[in-house]
Amino acid sequence: MKFNKEMIEYLIRCATFYVVFLMLLICSTEVYGQQADHVRGEIIVQLNYKFEAADLVNTINVPLETALRIEYKKQLSSRLNIHLLSFDPSVWVEDNLLREIRGKEGVFAAQFNHFIQQRDTIPNDPRFGDQWDMNNTGQSGGVLDADIDAIEAWDTATGGVTAMGDTIVVAVIDGGFDLSHEDLDFWKNRMEIPNNGIDDDSNGYIDDFDGWNAYNSDGNISSSTHGTHVSGTVGAIGNNGIGLVGVNWNVKIMPIQGSSGNEATVVEAYGYVLELRATYNETNGGSGAFVVSTNSSFGSNFGDPVDFPIWCALYDSLGSVGILSAGATMNLNEDVDVVNDIPTACPSDWMISVTNTTDNDTKNNGAAYGLTTIDLGAPGTDIWSTEPGDTYGQLTGTSMATPHVAGAVALMYDVACQKLIMESKQSPDSIALIIRDVLFDGTDSISALDGITLTGGRLNINNSALLLSGFDCQLVSVNNLEGLEKEIILFPNPVGRQLTLRGLSGIVERVGIFNLLGQEVFGMKHQVLTDRLLVSLDGIKPGCYLLRVETNKETFSTRLIRY
Repeated sequence: MKFNKEMIEYLIRCATFYVVFLMLLICSTEVYGQQADHVRGEIIVQLNYKFEAADLVNTINVPLETALRIEYKKQLSSRLNIHLLSFDPSVWVEDNLLREIRGKEGVFAAQFNHFIQQRDTIPNDPRFGDQWDMNNTGQSGGVLDADIDAIEAWDTATGGVTAMGDTIVVAVIDGGFDLSHEDLDFWKNRMEIPNNGIDDDSNGYIDDFDGWNAYNSDGNISSSTHGTHVSGTVGAIGNNGIGLVGVNWNVKIMPIQGSSGNEATVVEAYGYVLELRATYNETNGGSGAFVVSTNSSFGSNFGDPVDFPIWCALYDSLGSVGILSAGATMNLNEDVDVVNDIPTACPSDWMISVTNTTDNDTKNNGAAYGLTTIDLGAPGTDIWSTEPGDTYGQLTGTSMATPHVAGAVALMYDVACQKLIMESKQSPDSIALIIRDVLFDGTDSISALDGITLTGGRLNINNSALLLSGFDCQLVSVNNLEGLEKEIILFPNPVGRQLTLRGLSGIVERVGIFNLLGQEVFGMKHQVLTDRLLVSLDGIKPGCYLLRVETNKETFSTRLIRY
């Protein structure tokens, strides 16, 4: 075939277009890579017990040239054996290296160090007004009683100390805190001497007298509006004639900087909380802190828990020592069940995910939801709280909703009776789940959350306080009732999947289990002559219940804890 001049020019134009298109495609791919959801050149790794990070690094580096070698950056959590590694992303294919590290002996989990976004709030023009979230009288056009019933709950407890004298602490992980605010009571690590460059209490953190700054890995806490505002909702000092009041009047707030930036910072922040509560448990209160909840008003929009195994697993680790974590969902009108979110899509039983409600008891149209992922709503629109410089201001966002829940957890530990607190020393994880269930069972059902959240309700701390205060704390055995000739033994209690009743007399006619609202969740008829009965609790979720057993000779009831 012969080509004339016009055909040759046409082919040249086509070739030029193809080259330009290919270059644009390559450039756009590179731009996309630069907008990745993680820090390029960094991997977070969690090792199994007794494995050393140095051994892992050496194992990878031995056969490699210098340019390909990875570096150890720092430890993120000693107790959980989590570390941050770095590498040159220009010479490594990141996914290949991640797969290689995951396959190494001793590696429990490995992931990229993801970027984290602050759950931004939307400030309104400042004005002084009543705290509708605590007591909604219709001020500002709101709906009467569309609140958390705080003034009613404060008749039962105002927060601060457990029945056994433990000082209750809420860990707020945020961007900064005004430690000198006159209306806030921040926790202090009295076992640490400030600014002497020594880890006086041997907890792995130097000079953490005021808390911890996970951005800089030191104990220097700086100020910010957001963290100060969140802290006020958790526990602005009440009944002191100054400013306003938090969910708790006297709770201690542990300030931890580490709410945004990258995931390694978040892991280090949570690792600090875990260390302090675990130490408290292990020393019977001799050191550490009785942290009962954390507040996180940050996350990774559309993050898939599969890609965040270390972060999500932290909530189970925190739960194992007795800490519930309240997490703010996205400030986007998205279904988290469908699009995912970190942390509120994390599957941990000890993570409480929160969305934002208004003073009209509607969901804020800028807040996420999810029937299986978002647990409940709490007031988060136009919320008044503390701000730096002994001032006060109004902010909106899921960030403002979540501290109501973190504060509610702390208030429940003030409400809890002595025997329940004693049980928390032995089974902190189980008691934490009971507190969670009491909060869930106490929610006010509202149509705006029905079908789009797990509970279908908005936080009501008075309902929850009444449920918990009505719990009589019979945790070990069923004592003789009047007229019975012998003791009925119930074990174990708390119980897992199977309960044993021993010491029965006569024919067992009926066994019933009821939740704290009096609703029967389990029932069976037996008509069996026995002194020992096995009851399967499969299908009954963790929580606190009333057990009732009827025989042809006697009837008794007692409290039962399912973990």
